[in-house]
Amino acid sequence: MGFLIGTVLVFFVIACFLLILLVLVQAGKGGGLGGMMGGASQTAFGSSSADVLTKATRVIAISFIVLSLLLSFLFAKKEEVILETQIPSSEIVPSKDDTKPADNAANPTSTNPAPTNAAPVAPANTTPAPAKQ
Repeated sequence: MGFLIGTVLVFFVIACFLLILLVLVQAGKGGGLGGMMGGASQTAFGSSSADVLTKATRVIAISFIVLSLLLSFLFAKKEEVILETQIPSSEIVPSKDDTKPADNAANPTSTNPAPTNAAPVAPANTTPAPAKQ
C-alpha cells in the first residue's frame, strides 16, 4: 500500500508542475507569460499550437483531479494512525508530585502542605487620572 501511495504521489506532483507550466506558457487574453517569450510557444508546435496547448492543459487538469481523488481515497483507507498513539501503562513513570487519591486515604499523615489562602489584595485606585491640557 505504501508503494502505491508513493507512486501516485509522485505522479501527482509531476502533474502539478506540468499544469502550472502549461498554464503559464499559454497566452491568454492579457498576454500572460506566453507573450514574454516572444511568441515562441505559439510557433513551437506549428500553426495550431493553441489547440495543442489547450488539449495538453485539459488532459493534465483531468489527471490532476483524478490523482487528487485517488490520493484522498488511498489516505482515507490507510490503517496507520499517526496522532492516536497510546503509551503503555508500564512505561508511565509517576513524578514526585503525582499522588494518587488512594495513597492519601491510606496515609493520613501525608507530607503535603495544607492549602493556604493568599492575603487579601487591596482594591485598585479608582480615582481618575488628571486630564492633560
